[in-house]
Order: sequence, then structure tokens, then C-alpha cells
Amino acid sequence: MGLQGTISPHIGNLSFLVSLNLQNNSFTGFLPHEISRLRRLRILILQDNQLQGNIPPTLHHCQKLEIILLTRNMLSGKIPKELGFLPRLKKLYLSFNNLTAGETSSFLGNVSTLEELSLIQCGLTGSFPSALLNLSSLVIIYLPENDISGTLPADLCHYWPDIQKIRLSFNQLSGHLPSAIDECRKLVHLRLADNRFVGSIPETIGSLQNLEILILSFNSLTGSIPPTIGNLSSLIELKLSSCNITGGIPRDLGHLSNIRSLEFSSNGLTDNYNVQVS
Repeated sequence: MGLQGTISPHIGNLSFLVSLNLQNNSFTGFLPHEISRLRRLRILILQDNQLQGNIPPTLHHCQKLEIILLTRNMLSGKIPKELGFLPRLKKLYLSFNNLTAGETSSFLGNVSTLEELSLIQCGLTGSFPSALLNLSSLVIIYLPENDISGTLPADLCHYWPDIQKIRLSFNQLSGHLPSAIDECRKLVHLRLADNRFVGSIPETIGSLQNLEILILSFNSLTGSIPPTIGNLSSLIELKLSSCNITGGIPRDLGHLSNIRSLEFSSNGLTDNYNVQVS
């Protein structure tokens, strides 16, 4: 839209406002606290601007908020724990700001309605927040490019039965990949590259019939490529570079008729690469 300037505090006078969408503009300055007076507000979309300062903790007064999209601004400070008091929140996107979230994300485990959470490059630290396992309605979780450590539970899918997209790349996660990953039956994207995972790739991963993207590159895995990956009929992208995997490339991968990208470089593979895709 090409709008510029600051967001006027008088916006708080629009008491009947349900949706505020000012994305893809050039707004600068602070996010006015007066937005918290919009008690009917359900949708707040301010992504792709140049907003600065803190996220107002008083936003929790907008108890009907379902969507908060503040991606790609210049917001700073911590993620206010008061966002955990929003009883209807479904989507929270705060990625690509200058936030220093630290270990504060645990309060989000109180938002039982949350379906989509994106905190890319948000300065998250400490162990993987176990409180996020309370989000049984979660469909999308994006937490890459942070400094999250610790392990993922073997029964991760028990807590997130409807999960479709998991992005946890570029962190410090360790331990084994979730052994019961096959219970995430709706999973479409699994991106866990550039961590410190060890152990083998679970054979059970071959049961994920909806999986389109599997990226496990740059981990410290062992063992070989499970032949069961050849059962992933929806797979488009498979990246296993620099994983320390050994052995041959299973001929079963020739059944991946939808595959567009295969990466196996910098491993200890002993087989040839002439897998024929049918």
C-alpha cells in the first residue's frame, strides 16, 4: 500500500475494530499501547514494516485476539509473558525482529488454542521449552535460528497429534531423533538440520505418507539410510548431507516418484548414486 509514518495512538478510539491489517508498508516508530483498548480486535497484522520498540504487554487486554502477525519489523526486547493470557490466540508470528526472548517462551504453553507459532531468529535460549508440549492443537511450529538446546521427547507426536510442519534447524538440539515420529501422521515438513542430533534415522519415518520435505543435514547421526524412506510417496525434498551416515543408498529410494531434490554429500556412503527413480 506504500503507507508511511507512525501508527497514531488515536487508533485506540476505534472501539468497534475487529481486524487491523497494515502489512507491507513503511510504518516506523513504536507500536502504540492504545491498541490494547480495542477490546473487539481479533486480527492484528503489522508484518513487513519498520516498527521499533517493545511489543506492548498490555496487548493481553484484547481478549478476543486470534491472530498476531508482527514478522519482519525491528521490534526489540522480550516477548511479553502476558501474551500467554490470550484465551483465543491461534496464530503468533514474531519472526525476524530484534527480540531477545531468552527462556521466556514457556508461558506460551498456557495458550491451549495456539495452532501456529513462528519465532525464527527470536533469541530463544536454554533447553527446548517443555511447556510447548501442552499445545495439543499445534499445526505449525517454526523455531529455527535460535540457540535452543536439550533433547526432543521420543513421543513428541503424542503431544502434537495434528502437527504438520516442524522447523527447528540451526539450534543446539541434541540426543536422538524422536523414535515414534510415525505417530505424527499429518506431518508434511520436518526440518532439523544444523543441530547436534545423534543416533540413527528412525525406521518408522517411512510411515509418514504425507511427508514432503525431510531435512536432517549437518547432524552427528550414525547408521545407514533406512530403506523405509522409499515408502514416502509424497516426498519432494530429501537432504541428508554431512550426517555421518554410512552404508549404501537403498534401491527403495527409486520409488520416490515425486522427488525433486536429493542431497547425500559429505557422508561415508559406499554405494553408487545411480538410483533409478520410477
